[in-house]
Amino acid sequence: MKKIYMRIAALMLVLILSFSLVGCGGKDKDKKEDASSTEVVTTEATTEATTEVTTEAQPKVDEDGFTIVNEVVKTTDYVNVRLSPSTEGEIYQQLANDVTLDRIGYNDEWSKVIMDDNTCYIFSENLTVIADGDNKDDNKDDDDKNDDDGDNTSESDGNESKIIVIDAGHQLTPNLDEEPIGPGASEKKAKSSAGNTGVSTGIAECELNLEIALMLEAELTSRGYTVKMIRTTNEVDMSNAARAEYANGLDAAAFIRIHTNGSTDENASGCMTVCQTKNNPYNASIYSECKTLASNVLNELSAATGAKSEGVWETDTMSGINWCSVPVTIVEVGYMTNPSEEQMLVTTEYQAKIAEGIANGIDKFFGNK
Repeated sequence: MKKIYMRIAALMLVLILSFSLVGCGGKDKDKKEDASSTEVVTTEATTEATTEVTTEAQPKVDEDGFTIVNEVVKTTDYVNVRLSPSTEGEIYQQLANDVTLDRIGYNDEWSKVIMDDNTCYIFSENLTVIADGDNKDDNKDDDDKNDDDGDNTSESDGNESKIIVIDAGHQLTPNLDEEPIGPGASEKKAKSSAGNTGVSTGIAECELNLEIALMLEAELTSRGYTVKMIRTTNEVDMSNAARAEYANGLDAAAFIRIHTNGSTDENASGCMTVCQTKNNPYNASIYSECKTLASNVLNELSAATGAKSEGVWETDTMSGINWCSVPVTIVEVGYMTNPSEEQMLVTTEYQAKIAEGIANGIDKFFGNK
């Protein structure tokens, strides 16, 4: 009997050990299944995230292979604006530095920009990005809001907030290639004519104009205006339309174009200013502003120099005016074909009077006097 009990006890012990081993095996299997499940989920999540990042990073490209953007850029140097992305492409216009443009695409070399509702191309290394196109209006709103703050009103209230662009007319080497006389015009004129020559000194008009323009720059700067020069050297190649577009791009408060006059009558003398007519087909909407600017500048110039006033000449033949969307006037400060008047024009004393008179006229235009 004792042997029977011992066998039963041994059998029960074997059964107990067997159940224990089965339980342990089941728990290990569950752990492996859990680990496998976790690994699958992690892999799927990683794949999804990778796909999402890859999709977002892909730039959109237009039919010409240009990466599509919407941003504001400005020129960093004198540039050619072409109708095709090639150095052999037709030149649509020439622009100076600091002209702002809307860029809609770029590739390794060229940028695609919009000018006068036309798609044009500029070499990208001559451009710099200044704003996201989608945010440029928001940025302007922020600037306007800041101007309303008490600590930020001095600049908006002072002359420094007014940009005056000065163009010393003509250039050392004329460019007789033709350009439209105004936006969309069929009539064309030379991009930059030769200008006059002093009958006594032989000085070129471009040189004399620049001397006076630099004197005016100093005078306006001393009065607190922000002054931008179309050119500071005679060795440039800029068309009249491009000069106007430069002023437009800066949203200039006034665009002053310095010239010296010429006539077949050597006794012709005095000063005049030029603006468009009220029926100008290109920018009649700013006629009133331009006429006021021209009148104020002429009156003050005549008063400062003692020169005879020949009045404001209204004409629609000046491409440098027709292309403007900002207040503009041409100032004919005197006659290079009159020996005695020319001899005054080349002196720093008389040039200082010219600069003072024009600056007084600009002050009057803005209501500062």
